[in-house]
Amino acid sequence: MDQQNDGEINLGIEVQVCDPIVKKDGLKNYVVYTLKGSDKDGQFEVVRRFNEFDCFRTTLQIRWPGCYIPPLPIKKPVGNMDQKFIDERMHYLNLFMMKMATIHHLWYSDECKLFIKGNGDIEKQLLAQQKPTPGDIIYKYETVFKDFSGKEINDQLLSKIGNFSMFLKRIQPQLETFQQQAKLLVQSRIQCQENMNLLLDYLMPEYEKNCLTEYVVNPENKLVFVQHNTELYQQYRTANEKSAIDNFALSIKIETRDIDAVLEAIQSRDKYEQIKQNYLTKLCSLSNEKKDIENGKTTLKSFFNSNKEEFIQKTQQQIDNVQKEIEQLTILCDMITIIIGYFILPRYKLEKEKNYYQLLKQMAQHHVHKAQAERNYWLDLDKNQMFMEV
Repeated sequence: MDQQNDGEINLGIEVQVCDPIVKKDGLKNYVVYTLKGSDKDGQFEVVRRFNEFDCFRTTLQIRWPGCYIPPLPIKKPVGNMDQKFIDERMHYLNLFMMKMATIHHLWYSDECKLFIKGNGDIEKQLLAQQKPTPGDIIYKYETVFKDFSGKEINDQLLSKIGNFSMFLKRIQPQLETFQQQAKLLVQSRIQCQENMNLLLDYLMPEYEKNCLTEYVVNPENKLVFVQHNTELYQQYRTANEKSAIDNFALSIKIETRDIDAVLEAIQSRDKYEQIKQNYLTKLCSLSNEKKDIENGKTTLKSFFNSNKEEFIQKTQQQIDNVQKEIEQLTILCDMITIIIGYFILPRYKLEKEKNYYQLLKQMAQHHVHKAQAERNYWLDLDKNQMFMEV
């Protein structure tokens, strides 16, 4: 599980979420998806509900704090049996699993192996894994992220993480606005294309049939839309079914969820820092209490314990345990800081740069293809002999 193997190439992993089926459970309906593929350990094929995907991701968040966990689509309590919604959710589940396949240490983790190959009550089995100690996580990270051992934590790195976190929070509302605007553009584009289809499929042919036939001699040879090239027209229609606006809207939606996932990784570091701070407060309290007893003062706890030496020993044992927890939490927080600063953020920025230029390239290719299909159709129509007489 070497993190340096991670990349946009899925390392020979094939994965697909497909074949959604609506099932009944008493009065409730739910959807199951087939999850299948292959990796270096062989082939797999299981059936999973969305709740199981969600439980799987939650388990990864708990057991891999500080790591980027690909986002899932937002839950939708109402209207989630609509076929359009089911297909859209399946698309995002595919994106989730394909992104997982590019993160080597997550794909070959025990949690993922259970999810893609396990039988029985998967949620119950995943929940049973959701209690790692800081020591468990440290041991795992020392193996998985061994190449980052010795990396320096300095003010520059901490500032880099803090500033990028603030940047992500700042652009979130902007992206949400972009998403709403893109959604309106998609709707407008669809309406515009439907209007054009109505013109070419119905209005123009009907005009020729009901009006033009009365105006011309030998109308059977002069109806343009009856005689037009159906193959070129179908190519023209197909090229206009999707647009660059659709791709842009999708990319913005994905990026919005991705930002949430990166912020979750950063916030997990803050969570463990807060836990460490709580232990430091507890350590201070225990140390002061022990000092008071040693100086002959009576505390509320010592009042009910007649054996002073025994009470001091118990307090010292508590202090030792808390110090061990603080030491482990310090190591874990440092590890998470290094993972975020040296691995998660650089990878995320590189991915977004690559995705943006891929999007522009797709947009350019789409418009070229669309323009060619439109040009071919209208040029062929322009060759109609009836135009020569105009």
